[in-house]
Amino acid sequence: MAGPAAIFREVHRLQKTVRDLREQIDRFPYQLKAQKAKVARHEQALQEGQEALKRLKVKTHELEVTLKGKHQQSKKYEDQQRGATSSKEYDAFKTEITHARQECDQLEEEILTALGEIDDKTAALPELEKALAQVRQEATRFEATAKERQAALQRALADAQQQLKETETQIPANIRPHYDRVVQAMAADALSPARDKACGACSTELTAQTVNDLLVGAFVVCKTCGRILYAPA
Repeated sequence: MAGPAAIFREVHRLQKTVRDLREQIDRFPYQLKAQKAKVARHEQALQEGQEALKRLKVKTHELEVTLKGKHQQSKKYEDQQRGATSSKEYDAFKTEITHARQECDQLEEEILTALGEIDDKTAALPELEKALAQVRQEATRFEATAKERQAALQRALADAQQQLKETETQIPANIRPHYDRVVQAMAADALSPARDKACGACSTELTAQTVNDLLVGAFVVCKTCGRILYAPA
């Protein structure tokens, strides 16, 4: 049978291995959810880009229709101005024509601005589509390999648990009940190496007698944190 220090070192290593494997397995659902959420965000970004472009095109069309109507109204005023029978009537039409032309200038400016925005948003769509295709591929690859990797981790976990169980049988019977109680309370944190004459977990300084006990392979528990201590290799 191996000495207590060697047994506890191996037990602690296996406990941490079991814990790490479980954590990796438990992360899979969250990782899968994160992949799906990432795809959904890119889908939304593309959809918003497409809808914004569509709204701009509708707005531009409406502006162009309004502009056409203003041009027609301006021409109508010009025709009416030519047939004016008094200077007062002539000036009134002149005011209307000036106002209509100002409105046309404003509409033309708005149309040019909208057309520039259409060009920008149209140019941005391919990048959004490319980004979406990429995250979809990443999500597909992750999902395709997730089951295989999860199964491999499950096998590794079962092996580590079996090794831990076998190694725990080497713990002396007189200290096994104490070991079981501490592990039940603290899991993989139930043990700790002693480093530089102190508990490796809580850093409490060990007495000279405790250090000697560790060196001779005695069963030692940290008086501060309650962890089982073992001498490092």
